[in-house]
Amino acid sequence: MRRFGFLGLAGVIVCLSAALPASAGVEECGNIRFQELSNCEVRVQAECNAGCSELGIYETACATRLVPVCKTECTLSAEATCTDSCTTQCKRDCDNGVNVICSHNCFVECTTTRDAECAGDPDPVRCAARWDANCDGECDAQCVTVDGGCYDHCIECCGGSCTADANMDCQTTCQDMLVRDCEHEFRANCEASCTGDGALFCDGKYIISGSQIPACVKALLEQGVEVKAEAEGEVTLGPDGIDGDLSAGMCAVSPGSKATLAAPFAALAAAAGWLARRRRRASRPSR
Repeated sequence: MRRFGFLGLAGVIVCLSAALPASAGVEECGNIRFQELSNCEVRVQAECNAGCSELGIYETACATRLVPVCKTECTLSAEATCTDSCTTQCKRDCDNGVNVICSHNCFVECTTTRDAECAGDPDPVRCAARWDANCDGECDAQCVTVDGGCYDHCIECCGGSCTADANMDCQTTCQDMLVRDCEHEFRANCEASCTGDGALFCDGKYIISGSQIPACVKALLEQGVEVKAEAEGEVTLGPDGIDGDLSAGMCAVSPGSKATLAAPFAALAAAAGWLARRRRRASRPSR
């Protein structure tokens, strides 16, 4: 089992100074979107436990996990009124020389009304996380491969954002039934990892924990994300992880085979089965 070796470790800071791909997120990091996150650090021991104990920090991780779970039943098609309006805007933009690229523009378009819609939600932070994750999932599915120019890209972009919009209410209802169990499970995983590999937090949000951390941080490095260490001593993540001198302020990717990701709900079939079991338990009469 891989372990961190810490000598006076204060935290491993991941500075997200480089541009990440416009797709949903980093697979090795639980498909979390990092574009709007910064101040990422691996916490261990007391600091880690303090972070793990705060329910409410798991919104991003749970929303990202639950979107594909709920997608098994949230299968509405995009509404014509949405796509028609979007298509009209596409022609206008492309005629005016706007360079629309599906993978770059879909998420931005999809989240245009997010803040206004979530402002009146009982939990605006959770609402925004759910919104982002739903947009990411639909946009990625729609923008995998687009042949053609601006207009073709724009139409596919409309398809992704409008499908996300059509399924937003369904995603909300479905996730509301599952989110508490998800948060408690992440909290248990986080606390269990605090004396070992630790947990990764960004802007105070829980991202991932345990043996998944080496692959996650390595993936960030490989995508051009600068990883700085603000501490004294050394950190070692094993032959296929990261190692470096923390006092030098930079960790480098070590050679070797890539670590595999064992993210929860990696298989959609397993996720669907879990959802079905939860629904059956919820429907049982109380004794």
